[in-house]
Amino acid sequence: MTTADILVCLSNIMASLILLFYYLLFFAKDYNSPIRKLLSIILIFLGIHVFIALMDADYLVAITVLGILPVVDISCCRSRIYNFFMIIPAFLFYALTAVFPMFIVPLITRRGFDELYGVSSLTLPGFIWDLALTVLLTGTYTVSRRRKIDLRLNFLEVAGFFAFFIFALFMLLSMGVYNDTLDFRMSIVFDLSATFFMLAIFLAYWSYLIIARDRANRKREAAHAQNYLTMQLESLELEETNRQEIKILKHDLRNHLQVIQEMCNTRQYAQMENYISELSGQPMLSKSFCITGNQAADSVISIKKAYADRAGIRLTFDGCFAWLDHLSPIDVCTLFSNLLDNALEGVKGAAVPYIEVHGKDHAHFYAIVFSNSVPENIKIRNNSVKTSKQDKKHHGLGLSSVNSVIRKYNGSYTLECKDMVFVVQAVFPKNL
Repeated sequence: MTTADILVCLSNIMASLILLFYYLLFFAKDYNSPIRKLLSIILIFLGIHVFIALMDADYLVAITVLGILPVVDISCCRSRIYNFFMIIPAFLFYALTAVFPMFIVPLITRRGFDELYGVSSLTLPGFIWDLALTVLLTGTYTVSRRRKIDLRLNFLEVAGFFAFFIFALFMLLSMGVYNDTLDFRMSIVFDLSATFFMLAIFLAYWSYLIIARDRANRKREAAHAQNYLTMQLESLELEETNRQEIKILKHDLRNHLQVIQEMCNTRQYAQMENYISELSGQPMLSKSFCITGNQAADSVISIKKAYADRAGIRLTFDGCFAWLDHLSPIDVCTLFSNLLDNALEGVKGAAVPYIEVHGKDHAHFYAIVFSNSVPENIKIRNNSVKTSKQDKKHHGLGLSSVNSVIRKYNGSYTLECKDMVFVVQAVFPKNL
């Protein structure tokens, strides 16, 4: 294997990694696999690149470079159809940042880059540029996962990128045409102006993305904080109401004991049993204010349970909830309030209205499951509710807020509806 073959192989590997990280950072939706699975896929494709270089099978290079994207899509993502089409803008992003500069610089300088070892696709500036992009994108991906930063573009932003790519391609072709028709000095001015114009528009577009993300993050955090404070206020008001009810109950307790004593003396045992049963069934004697042990979760639960009791909905909790302390109180409040609100709405009309919350602590991950009965099965497609407008209202509210919290901790959630039971399962890795 010659030095040229090694450099070509490294260049193809870097192109594959650049495409992959562009895809994961900006375009792939609902990526939910652990980093070990992604690393395994990358190592497999690195081995394939080396095998192709050894076998001198150049015709397989393009397939291998692009092939890693659909494999990651199928293996690690839920929205596979959407992500499959997002391979196109990921490739165009690569062309814009890795290929276009290698054409623009020779157009401006009127001097092409020298080929390394006689390989037309291999130049020293191109190799250095690919290496810099690989390091930059790998670092960006690592930092974004560690700091819970979501850089993924939405549909309108992807459309804006397509528009910019067409504009950049048009300008690049214009530079080639005008270099042949204008005199040397005018063509240099045109090339520099076109390059500056493209760079200015791209920086404006990039600045818009940063500002939009910062604004969305601030808006979401403000909404979550407001929701948390509202829940705390309602919890305090409910606690004060409970205190007053307890005072009244304590005041009446002496009279209740006298009545029970009289029934006992007159041997009215059946009436006494019914009286005690009715007395013990009072809500204030059966309320538990420490259900999960997490203060934020218990505050939300105390409010939602009071509503459920009034509506005749059985709301139960079991399992382990200690791991919730790893989440911020605001995020716990957002998670519980939105999912319980959806469950309280969705359970209406069910034959046996109930809501169950289970906390499951496993060796490498923590799962919390919200399940509730529904009047009819809900259709779920691509991990989202696909049903009538009324049912969307019941089960669609707050899922975006829930998704933002779960993604913040590198987790994922799944929706399922079977035998008229709607289930939301949120899974968090323990290596936060």
